[in-house]
Amino acid sequence: MVAVAMLPLGLLGLVQSRAANDEAGQRANLAIMDETLRAATPQIRLILAAQVMASTLAKSVSVAEITEDTTRCRQLMAQVAAEEPALSLVSYVPLSGKLTCSSVGRDFDLSQSDGFLKVRDLLKPAFSVSAKGPVSGVSVLSVTHPVYDAAGVRVGFVALSMPHKSLGDAAIQHDVAEGHQPLALLTFDADGEVLTSSVGLQEAPQSLPVNTTLKGLAQGNARTFVAETVGGERRIFSVLPMADGLFLLGSWQRPSGITVLGQDIGPYVVPSLMWIAAMMVALLGAESLVARHMRRVVGAMTAFAGGDRKRVTLDLAKSPAEIKELGRAFSVMTETILRDEAELEDMLRQKEILLREVHHRTGNSLQLIASIMRIHIRQEKSVTVRMILEGLHDRVMALATVHMGLYETAGQKDVKMDALFSGVIRQISGLGKKASAKPHIATDFQPIQLIPDQAVPLALLLTELLAGMPQSEAQAGQVEVSLLLLDGGQRARLHIKGPASLGTAASDQPTPTAIGTQLVRGFAQQIGGAVTVANTKEVVDVTVDFPIREAFDV
Repeated sequence: MVAVAMLPLGLLGLVQSRAANDEAGQRANLAIMDETLRAATPQIRLILAAQVMASTLAKSVSVAEITEDTTRCRQLMAQVAAEEPALSLVSYVPLSGKLTCSSVGRDFDLSQSDGFLKVRDLLKPAFSVSAKGPVSGVSVLSVTHPVYDAAGVRVGFVALSMPHKSLGDAAIQHDVAEGHQPLALLTFDADGEVLTSSVGLQEAPQSLPVNTTLKGLAQGNARTFVAETVGGERRIFSVLPMADGLFLLGSWQRPSGITVLGQDIGPYVVPSLMWIAAMMVALLGAESLVARHMRRVVGAMTAFAGGDRKRVTLDLAKSPAEIKELGRAFSVMTETILRDEAELEDMLRQKEILLREVHHRTGNSLQLIASIMRIHIRQEKSVTVRMILEGLHDRVMALATVHMGLYETAGQKDVKMDALFSGVIRQISGLGKKASAKPHIATDFQPIQLIPDQAVPLALLLTELLAGMPQSEAQAGQVEVSLLLLDGGQRARLHIKGPASLGTAASDQPTPTAIGTQLVRGFAQQIGGAVTVANTKEVVDVTVDFPIREAFDV
């Protein structure tokens, strides 16, 4: 938000900087053009002078005089050459290419030379460059102008040649006088041929801009642009049209600046830094007034929500009034929550104490009832009644064991069944049986935890099944008891196998065995399980499959 708020100022600064940069760029372009023209003044002067001489000589010379009096023609050409020391040759060349009239006073056959073939058919003044002139034998720039007879028929042309060395010497003298000079200075014609070069004709192609041609540059107006040379240097180029068919190209060292992706961003650095500085000031102000205080409040809220109940005193003395009010509201809220949690913890602790007391008193009461029943068993003469009372005694003691186990785990959501079953088995094994007649019980309990609504019926079911184990020494054998998880922990299985039979007594005799079968099925129904009984004369195999319920399951 601070950045967005400060953005208009930054954009305004960038726009103004861009406008100032564009204006400065236009002025710089004009200055570069002026410098380019100034640097090329000696060469341009010589070339323009040669053009004027060629035009004047072509119009003033008489064809008849030239063809009839060779000596006079040579004198005329020598006189013209003497007026400009930079000229190496002044001549009239007929269309046959047989040169007899020149300032050097000798005859030459130019009919097969490249320079002659290039300009022979031209109908207008032109330039040509020869790396090795047919007369002087050195690199020259030739200025030609067509010659017409009295009938208007083109019969030849006047040619003025200037060695490139003479043009270079004139530029060097000018450089010493003026000082600041371009990196490369070239003249070229409309066809894109380099006429002169301050770096030499051989090095001239390396100083040209890439992705363009001199012929293409000759099509436009005077302009300045930045481009990379063929040699890989980034320069400022200035193109200026001179006389008809003559153009000037100067390349200058580009001023060093801050560039990104080839673009000079120097003018935009100052407004950008100003915008960043203003944004930093705003951010520091927001940090000092708001952010650091809010971090304290948020940190305290996060810690409190994560369970940290330490009382935290927030130092918000230097914060705005709104944040102070938020801090006070948080303090009031935490005090209220801590007080309510303390009350709930007290209530829960009282509930646990009461629940433990209930289980403890219930277990003691059941043990008292079992003791009374044991007294009656000792006094009872009837064996049948004594057997019934012993069965009931064992069940009561098992139930007392269950409640004592619940007493030990009061306050917990779930009951550890392996510990509870172990206690029940110890209780059953120590009641009413001779040591020699007690069956050996092999156990396999996985660490399963059940809610009390399932743990109590399941423990009673186990008690009832173990109570049905044989009492005589002849029937005693090994009993297997296991409690295992099924279906990835969603269900469980209680499996009991031992030397006993369930439900073999007559239906009209309410023996402990018949009653035990009904109780087993009733307990299984309470926990939502299914009972499977495989009963034979020697072995009973009971399996109870049931779902494991959560505390909130209905």
